[in-house]
Amino acid sequence: MNNPFTLFDLPVDFQLNNDLLSSRYLSLQKSLHPDNFAHCSPQEQRLAMQKSAEINDALQVLKDPISRADAIIAIHTGEQKDLEQTRHHDMAFLMQQMEWRERLEEIEQAQDLSQLMDFSAEVETTEREFLTEISTALSAQNWQDASQLVDNLRFIRKLTENISQLEEKFFSL
Repeated sequence: MNNPFTLFDLPVDFQLNNDLLSSRYLSLQKSLHPDNFAHCSPQEQRLAMQKSAEINDALQVLKDPISRADAIIAIHTGEQKDLEQTRHHDMAFLMQQMEWRERLEEIEQAQDLSQLMDFSAEVETTEREFLTEISTALSAQNWQDASQLVDNLRFIRKLTENISQLEEKFFSL
């Protein structure tokens, strides 16, 4: 994929102006609308559709903090992250992951919605802290720390999904 920031004429920065992103997205999509290419050759129509798909993909990258951080790291290091090769080297965070998993299991066994809501709030706070730390690491061009923090945030996202699934399970009981 091309640089999503360049596609939207935005600075390569973790902090985004969402209004500007939306405005540029709408402008690009309007310019590539199929009606604009109705009288063009099939090749030009196909190219417009491909460009439109590229814009949609870039938008998804920019809207997602994990994908956006990965893109920034790749732009500056030239290296694409291989998620299959991701290894956690932060032993303290690995221990924290185990504690969170155990706590989630205990909450599930107790079927305690109040504890689940408290746990969810704690995880959301941790997520916000990671986002701040990622922004700081990217601004400092500390790619290795930023990459590790993004990996940690991936775990937080999975944990948040597990919390949501458990919450749905509690409401269906």
